Amino acid sequence: MSNIIEFFCYQNDSPLEIQLEPEAVIFIASPENAIKFVAINCQDDFKWSIRIGSEDGGLQLFPQTLGDYDIEVYENNELITDFYKYMK
Repeated sequence: MSNIIEFFCYQNDSPLEIQLEPEAVIFIASPENAIKFVAINCQDDFKWSIRIGSEDGGLQLFPQTLGDYDIEVYENNELITDFYKYMK
C-alpha cells in the first residue's frame, strides 16, 4: 500500500531524522528502532514524497494527495499519541 512508509535503523546505523511535513515535526529513528507513518482516512491517490537533505542527510516526508488525510505515527509498532515529545 502506498499509504504506509517505514524507516528502520540497524544496530550500528546513525540515528535518522525524519521531518513530517507540513507540520515540521521531527521524528528520530534510532539504532534498532523503527518509525512508521500510516495515512488513514485518505483517498486512493495518496502517496509519499521524500526529500533527502544534501548536507545533513535528514529526510523530509511529504504526504501527496488531492483529498483529505490523517497521519498515524508508530514507534516500534506502538502508536505515538503525543507528538509533543518530538517537537523541538
